[in-house]
Amino acid sequence: MDLYLILFTIAFFITMLVTPFIARLAFFVGAVDRPNGRKIHDTFMPRLGGLAIFLGFFTAMLVLVTKKPIFTGLLVGGTIVLILGMIDDIRGVSPRVKLLWQTMAALVVVYFCFDMDTLSNFLHGLFRLGILAVPLTVFWIVAVTNAVNLIDGLDGLASGVSAIALLTFAFIAYRGGQESAALVSVILVGAILGFIRYNFFPAKIFLGDSGS
Repeated sequence: MDLYLILFTIAFFITMLVTPFIARLAFFVGAVDRPNGRKIHDTFMPRLGGLAIFLGFFTAMLVLVTKKPIFTGLLVGGTIVLILGMIDDIRGVSPRVKLLWQTMAALVVVYFCFDMDTLSNFLHGLFRLGILAVPLTVFWIVAVTNAVNLIDGLDGLASGVSAIALLTFAFIAYRGGQESAALVSVILVGAILGFIRYNFFPAKIFLGDSGS
């Protein structure tokens, strides 16, 4: 349990401390959300919130990687998605290109042995996916990535929903003996909570595509 608290604390404080600096960086590189008739904010808003969350997540994950090298794939895949999102925040990326790179990032994660080889069935126990494990895992990663992006429309919505979902996932994983999944979830919760104080209404910074 001490490891959970240590990783949560690292992710939380790193994200909380770097977020104001990331907001200034967003203005410097032009990663801003411009006001228009469909948006409730009437000033330019920084959009690189995902970078702040990733820095907190990455720092805590470095501690974890020393104990569990298998997480290297998650860091590499996450870095690919982050860079893609940052480019999209600054200059825009076509949906087709985004889908391609998201798929590549998911394949990197799967390559490092993160794949769903079974699904739980409440009636008949576990169902083994066999050759479908890799394509379904890639589909799931890409689908969840874009699902979070779709709900990022109100201050604190995507980050709040993600924190609640990850807390639930961490609890289920911990109770089920899935320590790796529980640890990653706790790290992400810490990073999101460190960011969310700047993202609640009235938001000072948006997640942007780098975060959502």
